[in-house]
Amino acid sequence: MVWLALGSPTRRADNWIYDTLLGLSPGRASEQVVVVAIDNRSIEALGRWPWSRTLHARAVDRLTEAGAASIGYDVLFAEPEPGADDALIGALSRNRLTWLAELLQEPGENGAPYAVVEPTPELAVAAAGLGHVDLTPDPDGVVRRLPLFMSAGPELWPHMTARMRTATGGALPAPRVTTTPWLTPLNPTLIRYRGPPGSVRTVSFVDLVRGETPAAFLKDKSVLIGMTADGLGDRFATPVSPHGQLRPGVEIQAALLDTLIQGDALRAAPPALLAFLSLIPLWALMAAFLMLRPAISLAAGVGTIATVFLVSALAFLAGVWLAPVAAVVGVALAWPLWSWRRLEAASAYMQAEIDAFRSDGPWLADIAASHASGDHIDRQATVLKAALLRLRDLSGLISDTLHSLPDATLVIDDTGRVLLANARAAALFEQDGVLAGADIDTLFARIGAEPLESLLARTGAAREIRMATGEVLKLDEARLELAQGSRPGGIVRLADVTAIRVAERQREQALQLLSHDMRSPQVSILTLLADHAPRDEDFEHRIGEYARRTLAMAESYVQLARAESQVMDRREFDLGQALIEAADNLWPQAQTRGVTVLTPDDGEERLVVGDPVLVSRALVNLIDNALKYGPRGGDVTCTLETMEIAGRRCHLCTVRDQGPGFPAEEAERLFDAFHQAADARPGVGLGLAFVRIVAERHGGSVSAASPPGEGARFTLTLPDAG
Repeated sequence: MVWLALGSPTRRADNWIYDTLLGLSPGRASEQVVVVAIDNRSIEALGRWPWSRTLHARAVDRLTEAGAASIGYDVLFAEPEPGADDALIGALSRNRLTWLAELLQEPGENGAPYAVVEPTPELAVAAAGLGHVDLTPDPDGVVRRLPLFMSAGPELWPHMTARMRTATGGALPAPRVTTTPWLTPLNPTLIRYRGPPGSVRTVSFVDLVRGETPAAFLKDKSVLIGMTADGLGDRFATPVSPHGQLRPGVEIQAALLDTLIQGDALRAAPPALLAFLSLIPLWALMAAFLMLRPAISLAAGVGTIATVFLVSALAFLAGVWLAPVAAVVGVALAWPLWSWRRLEAASAYMQAEIDAFRSDGPWLADIAASHASGDHIDRQATVLKAALLRLRDLSGLISDTLHSLPDATLVIDDTGRVLLANARAAALFEQDGVLAGADIDTLFARIGAEPLESLLARTGAAREIRMATGEVLKLDEARLELAQGSRPGGIVRLADVTAIRVAERQREQALQLLSHDMRSPQVSILTLLADHAPRDEDFEHRIGEYARRTLAMAESYVQLARAESQVMDRREFDLGQALIEAADNLWPQAQTRGVTVLTPDDGEERLVVGDPVLVSRALVNLIDNALKYGPRGGDVTCTLETMEIAGRRCHLCTVRDQGPGFPAEEAERLFDAFHQAADARPGVGLGLAFVRIVAERHGGSVSAASPPGEGARFTLTLPDAG
């Protein structure tokens, strides 16, 4: 890019753009500049060229009489003309505003680096001064700029138009100092051509000398006198010359003088600045390549090129010439180079992935063999596509396998975030959507479990999670190295072992029932039967009491086992109605003991969801327990209330007796199976255990309290149906 901006490879294209823009914005020629043309008509009227200097003197006098502000004579008077020079010297002396042309030639004669062709000394002295009229075409032969100064060592030659401009009050930039011994153009100025050849205000030389040109047309004007006739040479190509038409040199000098007067010369950007500005579109396009998709990047590239041309055109209108082709070439080359680089990177990436697949095992070998067609990239893409298809199938297999697992299973990363989870896990954590991204400890807290790491620090049964609904989950974890270099994640499995734990507890309870509770009455029966004494009514009553006790134990055990394991008939029912029905069922027992069972009569409906048979049985057990421990003739009070507990709306059913109560340390053990207090009434010790099981399976709880002097109080809490 810098080479293009600083060098000449793009100069031809830049010149074409410059010439086009200049032709599209010619502007208006200044009326201050007039050309006196030594044209074909003047040659025809005044005779063959060169003319006598008396004729030139007459022209100077006419301009003096008309009041021309300055005169530039683009004719070289290098040779003396005896008998005629005096006339021209006199005219120049009278005018004193005429600058004569001098010509610089390179190389000079006899090995000199340059030569200066000047007017005769007498004419030079009589004139206002001398100015060089050298034209310096660009390498393509087109005159786009002219140096305001020529320099060689200490010598400095201003351009003739520069002298004319300063003579009329204009300011020029200071020439740069150079010490080279060769001719060096200084302060090159881009010329604003105002139109094709002939667009400058022009009068014919013959009309001037014959006094046919109005003085007002010339008054206060800067006049250039030069040759325009065919065959006199001095013609050059210019940017606005149509169809190769050449422009007379005097018109080029007039265009430069016009540019200096109007002060709108174009300023070409310095090469270093142009190189920097040319890099900006390339940087912008590189940024677009990094951030945008390929299709949009292509559009951005086209837009960047258009923007470069637009900025160059706008800068041209503002008087600054920014050659755009270097920037355009850079942008145009950037796209294929970038595409090649990206294609190479994509190919390398695909090959690395294919090699990685192959290193994992031979499962990709058949794919590479069966899809070896097309070019290199096509073959790589085909193999990679087939490998990804197999990976997708493998991913589907893993997902299906995960979802088919009978237990809730989650795959987590090293931070505890869930990566994968099956439907059972979603159901366990009551997550309607996917679990991916959820924190494992947050999910555990939702089911009332401790954080994962805390549970994993334990062993055996201590790792099990007991949910509020009575379900028991066994926690297992397998560590995984999920990605190269990353910390291990893991697979978390939560197996529902509720049935196993219930079976184990039932087995223990059955052993206790058989080994102790049922054995004791049976031994008593056998002991009584071993006595051969005459059997009376009391003997038969005791035999029957032991038999009924054994039967009650068996019935209670069966009820407890059903409460733990049977599938509940869940439906919505009124807890208050269930309480009243339970009290009614125990009315005979209450009548026998003279106890009044008080139930709530507020008429408020308290709906719960669950098995009404199990809940009714639990209420019966609570009231029956109160009848056993309450005094004869006392009251058993049943109440209902509704309140918010831990953010949930719950219904509380409390059964209170007027008995002796129980020690505070017995409160927790009362609900254990076969537990018998010190002052236990006849029973099997399974009634309150049944209540606990029912409460837990309905997501509720049961508690016992015995304030001093207030009897015992048992509260069954169940969540609201809503």
